Amino acid sequence: MRLLYRTILKQLMQSTVRAHRDAGRPALAGYAFDHITVKIHLDGRFAQQELATLEKCLFPQLDLTGVCLDIGANIGNHAVNFADYFAHVHAFEPNEKALDLLRINAKLRNNITIHPIGLSDQRQTIEVVQPAHNLGGTGASATGTADDTLVDLKLKALDAIELDLAGRPITFVKIDVEGFEAEVIKGAAGTLALHRPVIGMEVDRRSVNGGSSPAIDAAFELGYTHMYAMMRGRSMRIRTVERAAARNYPLLLLSMDPLTF
Repeated sequence: MRLLYRTILKQLMQSTVRAHRDAGRPALAGYAFDHITVKIHLDGRFAQQELATLEKCLFPQLDLTGVCLDIGANIGNHAVNFADYFAHVHAFEPNEKALDLLRINAKLRNNITIHPIGLSDQRQTIEVVQPAHNLGGTGASATGTADDTLVDLKLKALDAIELDLAGRPITFVKIDVEGFEAEVIKGAAGTLALHRPVIGMEVDRRSVNGGSSPAIDAAFELGYTHMYAMMRGRSMRIRTVERAAARNYPLLLLSMDPLTF
């Protein structure tokens, strides 16, 4: 019976791989048994629904001759896909274990610049939990188990970094930094005020209180007055929200100008 299951599973995996390859999904390197890698094998790329929704609903409204910032790039799943849409992608990642694969995966595209640093509102080094089988969950909000490890992450304010933008505007900023979103926005205040990009950030329900969160408040102080929530259901959708609910959002979009969904 075990041999039968193994044969069926192998056939299903091979069929799935062929479908992803035919769909043009990038052949990303990943760590075996890690959460992100498992999702890549199943769906062709991590956060497949979220990325597909951005590509269909948001990106046509942006200046794609501009620059995308991927803050919390991890192994490069999002950066590689963003590189197909924007003129250039700047990927920020402080975790050495993730950086090893980010450097490999970035070679799949010729318009990705890697910055081996994390972003915050000041120069600092923090110690965080790195989950054993969920590298993407590494961060200040992670809780440890016996199998997990502690790692040091070096952080710096975006406004203190001189980016080579080649005269292009920054038009989209993705932030996924496991609880440090508010600090990232505060440390990028000058850059965000100058370029006015759309911000897409993951929101953990634990950070939401009274319809807002520290990260949302920080963005609103800079003039981000329009908020849109990506919602899971039978299909992913984006809708306008006035206040954030205490729920996990795959992505919350913030904009200084109105968007249409």
